[in-house]
Amino acid sequence: MTSITINLGDAFLIDTPPNSQHLYIAIAQTSETNYLFVNVTTRRSNSETSCLLIPGSDVPSFIKSESVVAYQYAREMDAIDLAGLITPGSPIPKGYFSANVLARIQQSGLASKRLKNRYKIALKAFLEMSD
Repeated sequence: MTSITINLGDAFLIDTPPNSQHLYIAIAQTSETNYLFVNVTTRRSNSETSCLLIPGSDVPSFIKSESVVAYQYAREMDAIDLAGLITPGSPIPKGYFSANVLARIQQSGLASKRLKNRYKIALKAFLEMSD
C-alpha cells in the first residue's frame, strides 16, 4: 500500500461519500503516525461559521467561493489511509494553507460546537505541546 508525506496545512482532495472529492486539511498530529484532518466546504445557510475562508491572498487559489471549515466531518488518518482515499489524478497535496490560516483553523476548532470532543482534546494537546 502506498504512503505519502503529510505536513500540517497540507490540503488533500479525497473520495468520501456522498459526492466524492472533498477537501481535507491536516491540522494536528495526534500520534506518531496519525493526523487530524478537517473538511473545507462551500458556505451554506446552515454552515457553522467559526472558521470562514474568503477567497484572496491568504488562502490557496483553489478556494474560489466563501467557504467554511466543517468541523463535524473531522477525521483521523495516517498516511496509508490517506493515500487510499486521494481522488485519482489529484495533485498530492492539492495545496497548502499558510501558517497563519492554519493557526486560525486550529483555534476555531477548539471553539467549534461541531468538532467531536475527542478531536478537541487531541487538538488542544497537540497545540500545547507545540508551544
